[in-house]
Amino acid sequence: MKNKIKVSVIVPIHNVEKFINKCVDSIINQTYKNIEIVLVDDGSPDNCPKICDDYAKKDERVKVIHKKCGGVSSARNAGIEASTGEYVCFVDGDDFVMPDYVEYMLNLAIKYDSDYVISPQALGTFNKNNKNSKNDDYVVDAEKALEMLLCYQMREGCYSKLFKRELLGNDLRFSEKIVMGEGFTFNSLAIQKAHKIVLGYKKIYFYRRDNETSATTKFNKDKFENGLYAIKYIKENIKIKTERIEKAWKYANWRTHSDVYDAIVLAKAEKSCDELYRRCLSVVKNDALIAFKVPTKKGSKLRALVMKVCPRLVPLAMIIRRKIFKVGF
Repeated sequence: MKNKIKVSVIVPIHNVEKFINKCVDSIINQTYKNIEIVLVDDGSPDNCPKICDDYAKKDERVKVIHKKCGGVSSARNAGIEASTGEYVCFVDGDDFVMPDYVEYMLNLAIKYDSDYVISPQALGTFNKNNKNSKNDDYVVDAEKALEMLLCYQMREGCYSKLFKRELLGNDLRFSEKIVMGEGFTFNSLAIQKAHKIVLGYKKIYFYRRDNETSATTKFNKDKFENGLYAIKYIKENIKIKTERIEKAWKYANWRTHSDVYDAIVLAKAEKSCDELYRRCLSVVKNDALIAFKVPTKKGSKLRALVMKVCPRLVPLAMIIRRKIFKVGF
């Protein structure tokens, strides 16, 4: 019965020629075979369009969409519209997945009759430890899941998650006004709409942090301003009005401002982005203690304490980490 269920894997592609083969190969070689691989070429200026077409010639499960560049939200939305699977999941074109990426999440969806499966942890450039913090899986209510999302107890992106087609419907889509934090906002909406949410802690996704063209790697003032807009967008669309969620959003707002602060300092753009820099620094120092009022990780609480006392120490630690992992050097 399970093998009759088709799962659509949607991959937005833009300027990732260096990484695309490893990404698509990891999807093609999934242990679960009844998949539809939707490669959305979002006006990529490199050789990615041809590479996508070559994959379609080799594997009949691959579907390619070529469109004008509209951003990652536009690309994912186009993929949703073109896909036909009963379930949908996402992979970024510069990342790759473990062989059981689809099978693991689909098994959880079937086991719990869930329309939204979340794998909170992931492997990454700076974290290649494949040991799971938990080995169980369980159902959580929407309030708990939204609190976890806002408190960074799960990955905020749309990857490592499986959505039932019925959950997406005709209205749950990525906001094309948001270019940074689009997955964060999408997940906040999905959580509040889902019938049953399941968490499974196996690490099945590798999130790359060494792509120099990534929006989260390369500094762009407008994009980071957009990231601050995204956190406001989340607040405006929160329907779960509880004290827990209010505190969790305040932490997410603090964390977003601290991330923008870090990016400005790392780019040495304090003078060119003076107003944005001062605005973020004010939030970083004044609101840091919110981290001690929410269920976030111990490392996040330590980060908040350090940033309240001496915020520049965190970007410095990030530079040291990049040197150790030889990222950007």
